[in-house]
Amino acid sequence: MAKKKNAGQRDYATADLLKAKCDEYFRTCDEDGALYGEAGLALHLNVTIETLRRWYDGKRCPDFQETAQMAYLRIQNQIETDPRYQEKGMVTRGIFLNKQPRFGGYQDKVEARQDISVNVNMGKGMDDSDFK
Repeated sequence: MAKKKNAGQRDYATADLLKAKCDEYFRTCDEDGALYGEAGLALHLNVTIETLRRWYDGKRCPDFQETAQMAYLRIQNQIETDPRYQEKGMVTRGIFLNKQPRFGGYQDKVEARQDISVNVNMGKGMDDSDFK
């Protein structure tokens, strides 16, 4: 785990150190046969989910943004391709996760109703001959 020396010091000195720690998380999950997850990644990095999301959004440590986004992309890829998400009881979880902003942000189909009505009022002094 990364240790902070002083308050306000970054959790990881460089994006490369963060990437190495993320890779370690994914490797550990693969070895254990565990599914990837946002909470598991945050716990492995010893940061809060909020910190991880700020890295993803570039709001904190902008140089970590690409590394965080690639980590989330790896989680999203597993959600979309791992056969375990097709098993009974997991399909709903996969759909829910894919609707999350950092895992695809997919939406249910929205059907827009497009009824148009036109109302024409003829003014005084107009008759059918005005429309020929």
